[in-house]
Amino acid sequence: MTDMHISDEILIYPARWRVLVNVVLYGAFVFTGFALIATPDQISRLVGSAAVVFFGLLLTYAVLRLLLRAPSLVINEQGITDNASLTSVGLIAWDEITGIARKKNYLVHHIAITVRDRDTVVMRVPLPRRWLVEMMDIIAQGNINITPGFLGSQLDEVERLLIQRREHFEKP
Repeated sequence: MTDMHISDEILIYPARWRVLVNVVLYGAFVFTGFALIATPDQISRLVGSAAVVFFGLLLTYAVLRLLLRAPSLVINEQGITDNASLTSVGLIAWDEITGIARKKNYLVHHIAITVRDRDTVVMRVPLPRRWLVEMMDIIAQGNINITPGFLGSQLDEVERLLIQRREHFEKP
């Protein structure tokens, strides 16, 4: 596992190869979006424009993650600081968390963190990132989702670590 221990703090960095794969995939979708914009069909042009905007944001985030070495997850006595995707929510305190489980939405495996009040957690996210988090609420299904795209560890290992740390830091 690619983590660094500082007392009881654990930092999980993204695997550079995974970030690079995301850069290539997002770039391919942006290219496809531009190809659709070049067609005479109005619907194709609208779909292409939406693809360029959406995947362009993801591509920009992935390139920044490739260039700037920052942890995707910080796990310490305060809670879990989520920075694993464009729709990350930042700090989730241990007392806000009601469950941690591995799930699957639309063929994507992720760690679902269930919180007492998702709206309170989301309101701490700065605009315009908050809009993206709220737009993804349908896919999130009421959870805070940590996807493997920017994690340098296996999802099972991260889930196990989060559950162990929650049990360690949780106040009775």
